Amino acid sequence: MRYILQKGYEMCGWKGLPFALRSPDPHFSEFFNREQYEVIFAMDGRHDIERDDLTEGQQRVFDILLDREVIRECADDERLEPWQEYKCFPAMYKNNCQWSITGRCNYNCRHCFMSAPDYKGEDLSLEQCIYILDEIHKCGIRCVALTGGEALVNPNFWDIVDEMKKRDIIMDTLYSNGELITEEVLEEFKKREMCPAMHFSFDGVGWHDWLRGIDGAEESVIRAFKLCREHGFQASSSMCLHKHNIGSLRDTVNLLAELGAVHLKMNVAAPEGRWADEKEHFITQDEAFNAIIDYLPQYVEDKMPLSVQFCGFIDFNKKGKYITFPSQRFSGEENAGKEYACGAVRSGMYISPTGMVLPCMTLGGTPVEKLFDNILEKPLSEILTDSWYRKMSLLKMGECIQHNEKCRDCKFALECGAGCRACACAGGKTDYLGIDKDCCDFFMKGWYKKAKELHDKYMPYMESL
Repeated sequence: MRYILQKGYEMCGWKGLPFALRSPDPHFSEFFNREQYEVIFAMDGRHDIERDDLTEGQQRVFDILLDREVIRECADDERLEPWQEYKCFPAMYKNNCQWSITGRCNYNCRHCFMSAPDYKGEDLSLEQCIYILDEIHKCGIRCVALTGGEALVNPNFWDIVDEMKKRDIIMDTLYSNGELITEEVLEEFKKREMCPAMHFSFDGVGWHDWLRGIDGAEESVIRAFKLCREHGFQASSSMCLHKHNIGSLRDTVNLLAELGAVHLKMNVAAPEGRWADEKEHFITQDEAFNAIIDYLPQYVEDKMPLSVQFCGFIDFNKKGKYITFPSQRFSGEENAGKEYACGAVRSGMYISPTGMVLPCMTLGGTPVEKLFDNILEKPLSEILTDSWYRKMSLLKMGECIQHNEKCRDCKFALECGAGCRACACAGGKTDYLGIDKDCCDFFMKGWYKKAKELHDKYMPYMESL
């Protein structure tokens, strides 16, 4: 009997992970050993397969793939599409990329850590953008999120989108302030059979205009949310907390739920970029956490209208019906030190408006940025194979603990892992292995204990929804 992969699945691999099967959801790849993969190689319509002739391990893989309808019986003349056939990409595995296609913005945000309103650089040319897309494609990256600045101010936006489509690169998310989201923009995506998730900033009922520095910004983003709901585009949001909007949590969460948003991520506005000069509006992490605790009974009373990550304190995932703690990055088990220091950078990366390849957007403009390479000057495959970026991607959490004397004997070390690497570099610091103070405070000031108490208190409500 002959078998073949279903449409949408492809055989591929990367350096160090040569045996993978990528699903129609490009965010998901499964990895196998050589013996297991031999049976997957044979799912090309060319080979006769007898289950009884397979090893025990191969039989398990065969049965699972057949049960999940990843493979099917096929006629003798059926063959895989060329793009489904095996290829090995010349770089370490990366699943996704966030790319700032411009540093410019049409807003005047008080808290912009990129200082986009003051950005003096020029957008990369279309030719340079096409080159970047070629590099992304060569390395087997299928998902790209576009951001800025404001991505839609780039005059080559639709050309970039079309070049992505030519290379089967999926635009999975568009980050925007919403001002330029119109019915015509959404129709342009539909013409291309694209439906990226939309992520809009919304900084509190009554305070959005103030933080964004533009009259009518709140009205514009509400209109954008409504358009996405009407046209079937999923939308989520983020909110930067400061002294003035901290009292708007209930109104903001309920409005976003009414507008169809599926998720809200809150953060305390970081004293970086332009916001560093707005000290009179700062709010501390402790103040934010106390305000969140005060709001949670109302959140439950309102039946948890949407999923919310409340800063690094606590995360209520309504769809998945679970409550977690974002600052608890690791398991706490004895072998946790062998885990990678940053899980996100293992599968993703960020490309800045000038082409710098960084672990994440938050590192843009920091002193450590100069340690990394520019994709316009060095092939991405080399950056992902031999560079400071690769070294940081493979950094183990245990190395961060050993690097910081304060962490070595800390009882929370194997749960905290010294925190976020980008946050450790906040405020002009240059020690990539240093301590993330906010994460440290979450554990040392008793917020972790409080978060666990809230988990036990509210989890029955979550499960009852």
